Amino acid sequence: MVEQIRKLRYLNRPGGGWWRRRREWRAREQLVNMMMASGPESLNEAELRHWKSHAMVELLLKFMDTAMRKDDTVEALARIEALNAVTYEDYQQARKKLAEKEAAG
Repeated sequence: MVEQIRKLRYLNRPGGGWWRRRREWRAREQLVNMMMASGPESLNEAELRHWKSHAMVELLLKFMDTAMRKDDTVEALARIEALNAVTYEDYQQARKKLAEKEAAG
């Protein structure tokens, strides 16, 4: 399902004309069918995987421009372990807390 979402985003970029719109329409239809057949659990898993991949890229970009010291390596490994341990429930709770903080202040 994650690959289908990526394919749809790739086809949804500007330009390309009629053929790309037609392929995008087919990809969107396939994604909807997959979502209906698999249920909300796989959609939740796809959302979590998407978030984890972005968080991993941000983590790696933080350490990309400088030489890593031993402390940096330990910090990066600890963050990677914590990132891999996150479940969908943890992710949802964190999103709710963040939304409440933004609404309050």
